[in-house]
Formats: sequence, structure tokens, C-alpha cells
Amino acid sequence: MKAVREVFFGWYVVGTAFVVAIFSWGISFYGPPIFLQFPHQTRGWPVSLISAAITAHFLLGAAIVVNLAVLYRRFGIVAVTRAGALMTAIGLLGWAFAREPWQLFLVTPISGAGWAMTSGAALNAMVAPWFIRRRPAALSMAFNGASMGGVLFSPLWVSG
Repeated sequence: MKAVREVFFGWYVVGTAFVVAIFSWGISFYGPPIFLQFPHQTRGWPVSLISAAITAHFLLGAAIVVNLAVLYRRFGIVAVTRAGALMTAIGLLGWAFAREPWQLFLVTPISGAGWAMTSGAALNAMVAPWFIRRRPAALSMAFNGASMGGVLFSPLWVSG
């Protein structure tokens, strides 16, 4: 009888991180430059104002990344990643349904936190503990989701 070889659980983590990266980069990284044109063209809001909100999104995200390890120790990687995915979704809806420019700034802490909790540092924290020898390969496979997010989401944002 042939022995069935079990798949190392770390590869499932890599697959999950790949999917997280698709949505994280597709929405929170590749999305904002495309979002910039929509409120400018449809609502007449100044590009500088929308750009300031996008900048705030990334700056607030950076402030969260600095404290990501603290969040992981307190709540765990899974809970923080889930919260990040939820915040990304809420942030996306907030950006889409903003009717006044100030509403963009109301939602940027949420979208920025979602970006931080699902972006590069988060992917590294998910994948790295599972690998020693194959860590570079595992991380590169997970981070390929970021490129796939751009390939999949960018055309959707433009056509939508």
C-alpha cells in the first residue's frame, strides 16, 4: 500500500496569504489612484483634496503597521487579519458612497487600517513563522497575490 504524504500546513498559509494579497493590493493599493478620477469627474471635487485623502489612507496605514506586532500579540494574527479584511471592505464602501469630500477623510482611518492589517508586513507575519529553509519561496508565492490583485482589480475599477 502506498503511503499518502501529508501536505505541510505552511503551504495552506501561503495560499491564504496569496488570496489576502489579491484583495489587499487590488482594493487598497491599486484602487486609490483609480478612485481618484471618479469623484473628480462625477462630483467635481478637486484632485488635490482627493489626493490628500489617499495620502492620509497610506499614512494612517503606516501608523498601524508600526504597531502591528502589538496587535498580533494581543489579538492574534487571524483576528487582526479578519479585522483588516472587514475594515478594507468598509473602507471601500465608504470611499464609494462618499457624497461630500469630508466623508473621504472620515473613512480613511478605516481604509488605512484595513490596508495595514492585510498588506506586506501582515503577509510576512503570516507566512514567515511557518518556514525556515523555503521562506524566500513561500514569501514570494504569497506576495505574487499583490501583482495578481493589480491584474484582476485594476480593469474592474476602470470598467465599473
